[in-house]
Amino acid sequence: MEIKIDQKTISLTEEYKIYINHTLKYIATSEPLKKAAKIDILNVENNECIIKIAKQNFGLRANYYIQPQCTKEIFSFEEINNIKLLLRCQINDDLYQFYGHNGNRYSIFKNQKQIGFWEKNNFIFGEGDFYKIITNDNENPLFLASFCLCIDNAKNNFKNEMSIFNFDIGYKGNMLRKFDTEWKPNQ
Repeated sequence: MEIKIDQKTISLTEEYKIYINHTLKYIATSEPLKKAAKIDILNVENNECIIKIAKQNFGLRANYYIQPQCTKEIFSFEEINNIKLLLRCQINDDLYQFYGHNGNRYSIFKNQKQIGFWEKNNFIFGEGDFYKIITNDNENPLFLASFCLCIDNAKNNFKNEMSIFNFDIGYKGNMLRKFDTEWKPNQ
């Protein structure tokens, strides 16, 4: 499965279009002028809110609450190591872990097994980040998009607002896990 997340380039709020296998399925918008991020993911067919994302604290760490609207459960997305880029989220019996790599890539693991990865564009117009997530077909695209939005909000919030063109080479340093160039999604 391919998930693309395309952020609107110039906006007072964060706005994203989320495509699943090249079809626009969801939009995500943040509330303007909030000191802690609040992002809603909406179904484009009926404009119904499906998932709410809220930053737990104001600061550099990527710690968020993710709440699917079909349930009252709230899941905690946490940054474990902000130097070596390790994040996680426990959803029921599944532990999702995200390993940052040099450049703008993250590997996605579920229960210690790789299920996907994403890449972010290097050249940015305004705040126009673009993510391409490649994952196994049986994974939940809404959760994966939510995780990506949490990291985007934490790592890039307010960074690109003052200039029109930006170049983001991503992180350079020692990582906890090497990016697996051989990994392929199931069909």
